[in-house]
Amino acid sequence: MLSLGGLSAALVLAWRFDLGAAQTAATALSALAQAYLAWAAFHADRVEAEPADADKVLEQLAVAIRAQWDNEAEVRRVNDPYPLPVAWAAGDGDLAEDWSLLTGLARSWPGGPPSDPALWPTDAAGLAGQDAEIGLVFSERMPTRRLVILGEPGAGKSVLMIRLLQDLIERRANGEPVPVLFSLASWDPHQPLKSWMADQLRRTHPGLATAAPLAVNLADTTEAGSSDLALHLLNAGRVLPMFDGFDELPPSQHATALDMLNRALPARQPLVLTSRTAPYRTALTRPGTNVRLNGSAVIQLLPLKAEQAANYLRRDAGGPHAPAARRWNRVITHLGTSSPVGQALATPLGLFLVRTIYNPRPDSPPGPLPASHPDELCDTANYPDRTAISIHLFHAFIPAAYAPQQPYPPRWSADHARRAFVCLARFLQDRRAGNPDLAWWELRIATPQLVPYLVAACVIESTVVTTPGFALGIGGRALLGLQVGIVFGLMTGLAAGFTRRVVRRFTHRYRESGLPSIRLRLSPIGIRRGFPLGIATGVTVGVSTHPVSGLLVGFTCGIVTSLMSTFRADAPDLTASFVPAALLALDRRTFLMFGLTLGLAFGFVFGTVGGVAEFTIDGIPIELATAITAGIGFGLAFGLTTGWLETAWVHFVIARVYLALRHGVPWRLMEFLQDAHEHRGVLRQAGAVYQFRHIDLQRHLAEDRPRRRSS
Repeated sequence: MLSLGGLSAALVLAWRFDLGAAQTAATALSALAQAYLAWAAFHADRVEAEPADADKVLEQLAVAIRAQWDNEAEVRRVNDPYPLPVAWAAGDGDLAEDWSLLTGLARSWPGGPPSDPALWPTDAAGLAGQDAEIGLVFSERMPTRRLVILGEPGAGKSVLMIRLLQDLIERRANGEPVPVLFSLASWDPHQPLKSWMADQLRRTHPGLATAAPLAVNLADTTEAGSSDLALHLLNAGRVLPMFDGFDELPPSQHATALDMLNRALPARQPLVLTSRTAPYRTALTRPGTNVRLNGSAVIQLLPLKAEQAANYLRRDAGGPHAPAARRWNRVITHLGTSSPVGQALATPLGLFLVRTIYNPRPDSPPGPLPASHPDELCDTANYPDRTAISIHLFHAFIPAAYAPQQPYPPRWSADHARRAFVCLARFLQDRRAGNPDLAWWELRIATPQLVPYLVAACVIESTVVTTPGFALGIGGRALLGLQVGIVFGLMTGLAAGFTRRVVRRFTHRYRESGLPSIRLRLSPIGIRRGFPLGIATGVTVGVSTHPVSGLLVGFTCGIVTSLMSTFRADAPDLTASFVPAALLALDRRTFLMFGLTLGLAFGFVFGTVGGVAEFTIDGIPIELATAITAGIGFGLAFGLTTGWLETAWVHFVIARVYLALRHGVPWRLMEFLQDAHEHRGVLRQAGAVYQFRHIDLQRHLAEDRPRRRSS
């Protein structure tokens, strides 16, 4: 890319200073040769990248998944004051496969069934259970280990899924599949399932974008991108998929989605699927369709009992005899009834919201209890149905989460936080098609497309104008230095913006999603190919000028090309990808290292060559210090441009500034997101990305209109 800018600038300078035809041709040949060398080394480097060990990666993924969901359970306060009970029964007969079919299918598999048939119940009713029994039910009582979990909105399907995932991780032996949770809200059923799953894995665990072993690459030829670890693990059956939110797909695509699941996943592939009951039933009974999830058993979550909900609210308020617990007396009389508040509080989600909004926290500042009182939920004039109460609870949740408290007082007001969450939710809904994954490196999509190009061009131009222009000015021609700097700056900046799309085509599979990087990697391919081809370039140039000068230029080309292709950005390790803020810091460091390393290297090379060759411009000799300074400037420009393409930090900074100026999002966006996850409970962390605590909260905020800022 820099070579294109260098070629353009060389031709402009040749015209400006009336260079001869031979000198112009030599300069152009040198720039073209560098461009070819850079591309050849870059292309070869992708092949040369050392593949990771798939078995080791699988164990790293298991460790990462365990840490992720253990931390999430803590942040969600699942055990505060105690885990809400979740019970289930076997699903209705019209929603599940016949039990005799499931047992016969499992026995017919090569190698036998996945569990001991002696532990299977005699019929589907034996799948009933509660709480921690879900792991036992799935692993031992279910013949095919293919499970559909049904329940009402907020009934605890996702929580039960997490409990099952943690149990499977604990039971898992080395080499066995790793359970991974996938949110179906972002899937288009017309997209190949495994390709979408691989994309999700790369997003939450960017280290899985690393090349897979060569033998695997040769065997996995069924889908594009099969040479990376994400798709290899899927093709090898080493991931146990847990699909959350089937009902979040468009209803018209439900039957197609079930058909795609059946086609893409073999009958012996264990899996879990969650859905609301009504949409799943509709998908199975839609006229003109005859599709269900092959080999699956079904369980349905049961509503919380009135006594369980009442005990939970009183205990969270300090115990049954605490003054705050008496605030719930009137609400408790409605539990277990068909009233709006009784229906809303029959689910774990409803209880979580009301306790956050109405119960004083132990770390709240001293003083009277909150002004709002739970009795207002019983007012059927204001809240005539369950939907009205749910909207009220979602609307009141963020102000409650950002109320003053110790030891983590919020740094942002409730209005400021709500405005930011509305912006982010609308971004996910409008620009990410409802995808629940909020990845900081994907926020670049929120900015107008031209903005990053203009910013990059300005930064590169400023670097090149300042350093080489200053350096040439030291040599006695300030105006000339400024002219040269402006020409090179404009050409390099424009080349950076213009060739970005071209470079993306070469890196489509590796950098299309703008994944962050964690370090610079030294690639021997640059040294092996840079020097020989550089010397060949020198011989070519020497034919048109002078043999000694040609060899010197060729030697320089070899060094420069080696430097250009020696440094590459490494994708994150699996175990380093779970804290988004830390991943951002590593990516920022990689970007800065590109500029510093290449800047100093170019300065040394150009300075040495300039001192030996005694270059002149318009009869004025270029001193060694001047050549070194100019080389550093060009090197910084190239390094920053390369870092801009190889990392995601610059794009995030541009997006953060744009969102702050345009939509009032906090300037310290990563701190805001981390605080919303760790201390407010508004967001949850899934790998390297954040998600809203519940998809319904995301949709509620996306439909809201940001309030005007107060003057």
